[in-house]
Amino acid sequence: MTNVGIVGSGKWALAISKILKGVNTTIKTRNINKTKKIFTETKKIKLTESFDLLRNQDIIFFVTPSQTFRSILKKLPIGLDSKLIICSKGVEKKSNMLMSEVLEEFFPKSNFGILSGPNFSYEVIKGLPTATVISSRSSNLLNCVSKIIAQDRFRTYFNNDVIGTQVGGAMKNVIAIASGFILGNGLGNNANASIITRGLSEMIQLGLKMGAKKNTFYGLSGIGDLTLTCSSLKSRNTRLGYLLAKKKKKTNAVVEGMESCDSICSLGKKFDVELPICNAVKKILGGRSLNEITKILLSRPLQFER
Repeated sequence: MTNVGIVGSGKWALAISKILKGVNTTIKTRNINKTKKIFTETKKIKLTESFDLLRNQDIIFFVTPSQTFRSILKKLPIGLDSKLIICSKGVEKKSNMLMSEVLEEFFPKSNFGILSGPNFSYEVIKGLPTATVISSRSSNLLNCVSKIIAQDRFRTYFNNDVIGTQVGGAMKNVIAIASGFILGNGLGNNANASIITRGLSEMIQLGLKMGAKKNTFYGLSGIGDLTLTCSSLKSRNTRLGYLLAKKKKKTNAVVEGMESCDSICSLGKKFDVELPICNAVKKILGGRSLNEITKILLSRPLQFER
């Protein structure tokens, strides 16, 4: 039987545990007592506060905020030989690195993959039908991971574009904050559809400069995840934009789009790609008014669509 480790103890970690079949699962948590309120320990699910118990896992899923990913990697057992699956969607502050790039700093020869797509955790927990993409340069990893997932309720697709899959997963969070601004200010469905469409264009342009494949952005980790996140207030990112527009108290939950926005804008500068929506979100998060930024966006020079 396959031994699987899950680093993280929130709802998305619970969702991952729900889709696994025929495995022994070890949940790495910071506080077992709190985690017991979410997870029930059984013969096949074990809770631990020790990183050492991850040494004997065949596959490890990282289901943590992107900004804590580096600190977690520092605590993993040296010489770890597990297959590693990154479920975090973001870009690291200061270094402006994708999660796979951070991982390769610590485990340069690691066999890793990216899990991404339009996957609200609460729907996965309920067992509602969901599709996702697993991205890896290793066909062996893709086969191994797909075999332990219950495909009848969590359908997996594959690609080998780890850059594009991560760019899509990170940037859609920033675009979703813009959608929240639109929804919160009652600017209409036309405006939101425009944000989603032009946001996809920004994702593609930056992704291509970083070495991604264009088709990736027309798949689950691109337009699929973007559409879901920008169309529901159940998305933390969209809800943040909505609350800011309504001048209400921000959520205390981790909002990946807010955490990664500056870094994504920095990547735009590095690769000489215009990111008007992402930069607008950055300015609004920094205190500029939505009306002012909207006028700036609408006064941009006319151009051919791309």
